[in-house]
Amino acid sequence: MVKMKNIFSIILLLVVCLSGFAQNDKYSIGERTADNLHVKKFQVTESNIEYVLTTPYVDTSYKIYDYAELLTETQRYEIKQRCREFMKNTGLDIAIVTINENPKPSFNDYAPSDVYIQDFYDYNDFKEDGVMLIIDKFYDRNRYYDAGLAAEMTLLGDRVENYAEHMKPLYQAGDYYGEIMWFIDKTEAVYQYEISFPKWKCLIFALIFAWIVWWFHRKKYKLIFKATSANDYKKEGSFELTKSSTKYVRSFTTKTYSPPSKSSGGSGHGSSGGSHSGGGF
Repeated sequence: MVKMKNIFSIILLLVVCLSGFAQNDKYSIGERTADNLHVKKFQVTESNIEYVLTTPYVDTSYKIYDYAELLTETQRYEIKQRCREFMKNTGLDIAIVTINENPKPSFNDYAPSDVYIQDFYDYNDFKEDGVMLIIDKFYDRNRYYDAGLAAEMTLLGDRVENYAEHMKPLYQAGDYYGEIMWFIDKTEAVYQYEISFPKWKCLIFALIFAWIVWWFHRKKYKLIFKATSANDYKKEGSFELTKSSTKYVRSFTTKTYSPPSKSSGGSGHGSSGGSHSGGGF
């Protein structure tokens, strides 16, 4: 009986340990080593190998990577489902990450949180076009990142202030689930508008509308033509000549002076075309 209890305790302990290990490693699909870097989108060089090795290699189907364990299992599931809806509605990829440790160094003007979020997206097999949010409890910051087409469509300057205004109170209150869902909802609305009404489509619509207006005006005045004589302005049957007469007004007399001829020579000037010639002083 004692042996059975001991065996049961050992099994229970193993289950707890394995479940704990699975909780911490459930997103990972491989270790990054110098011989096994798992990078598809970028070439690994001496300049970026350190950043690759310090980036987890994850299963990109999860979408929510709660390393800091800020969410419940139910919340993670709901966020994952919401991410799938986001991808279906926008055609963009998405990733949500929470961390309580950050091994990334600063790079130029980029803080470690910014480096982490870019490396996490770029050095994993996410789509070329997508967005990502990171909640970095180690540096007490949160950041979002746009890649590919998402970056081209986003009016970043307009979004930053708006996002910070709404997300910061949720973050400070510890409502990480609310913060993440707000981010997904707002980002989806922004990109759906950009996808449905991109600027180049608006320009084409404006050109088509202008052509239609011009065509209707041209059709309306198509009977108008250029006049070549006074009769073109006369309405048919509006003028009738009933009496004709000739009246003397005045006369003109024209005289031409003819000077006498001289035998002595002289000098003169003349013009031909636009050029001029001159001589003597």
